[in-house]
Amino acid sequence: MIQALETAYNAHVGEVLLPFWAEAGFDRARGLFAERLDFDGRAIASVPHRAMVQARQIHVFSQAARAGIFKDGGTLAHAALANLIGRYLDDGDASRGFAFSIETSGRIVSAARDSYSHAFILLALASIHRLTGERRVQGLIDATDAFVERHLVDPADGGLFEAMPVSSTLKAQNPLMHLLEAYLALHETLPNGPWLGKATRIVDLFVSRLYSPSYKALAERFEANWTIPRNSAKAIFEPGHHFEWVWLLSWFDRLAGRDHSMFRGDLWRGALDHGVSTGGLCFDEVNFSHHPIKTSSRLWPHTEAIKAALIMSQDDCREGEGIATTMYNSLLDHFLRRPFAAGWIDHFDATGKALVDYVPSSSLYHLYGAMT
Repeated sequence: MIQALETAYNAHVGEVLLPFWAEAGFDRARGLFAERLDFDGRAIASVPHRAMVQARQIHVFSQAARAGIFKDGGTLAHAALANLIGRYLDDGDASRGFAFSIETSGRIVSAARDSYSHAFILLALASIHRLTGERRVQGLIDATDAFVERHLVDPADGGLFEAMPVSSTLKAQNPLMHLLEAYLALHETLPNGPWLGKATRIVDLFVSRLYSPSYKALAERFEANWTIPRNSAKAIFEPGHHFEWVWLLSWFDRLAGRDHSMFRGDLWRGALDHGVSTGGLCFDEVNFSHHPIKTSSRLWPHTEAIKAALIMSQDDCREGEGIATTMYNSLLDHFLRRPFAAGWIDHFDATGKALVDYVPSSSLYHLYGAMT
């Protein structure tokens, strides 16, 4: 059964989603990917366009071009990269960091330099470099990494500040998780660089500070020194992020020759036992007492659950293939092919009511990742 589901899902992503989003989701005159589409499949130009979304789409279409799934992907990725350099940077200088968002016209809306965006920018640069091997892209990688190290990495307690200028003492695991993803991708395209060492730094912090062995859970928010906030209401985990760390740790172990299977197993069990409804939908948030506190469901945790399930099946987890089947069905039955054939409903409440009235293009990163 899972083979038929994989075939149907992969065909939908490769033959329906990528061609549609390359047209309706990309402004070729500006080299700008749409931030979101309305329920009629038209780009919404009035919202700020985040650098993170541009980077995610560059990553997707670079990967699709390299895999031969969507040959025009490289053209789109290069046009969007030129726009990212021209409109999100000060004087084209990546060592000064990328602005958070712009208007369609190119005017900067938010000049903040945030960690989450820069993690995806490095991922995008890794993907386009692997596609083309261009020396100028390697220069962008080095300059962007220099900005991250100088302004976003916390030299005292490790990990990342959320943004520059620093406006909060709290830290989040999510930007760090995606920076790990970027470092692993960079290591695969530039194996002689410092990237695996940087990835190891993050994984070691995960083991020593981020992961709670008492609760077998990964909190979302931390104090500056990576302790869990005293306010127990903030001691929550997102099942989708547990699933993401499963496949990221597996990827790291394959490249570094390490073994974090125990952590993968705990994250998997915690998400599966406490973060998934009987109907196969992932909850948004669960507290450390293992009670769902946000029973709404977003699209992306289901794609991450598919990836984690396939990793766990390689670790001789008997239920892995069955969970992957459940999550494919959840995507196809609840999220995809609506409100139009190449669209998705990104977020539902527990009753199945849509919580959004637009289609966010950022989800294509997750959907494509589950295919590959």
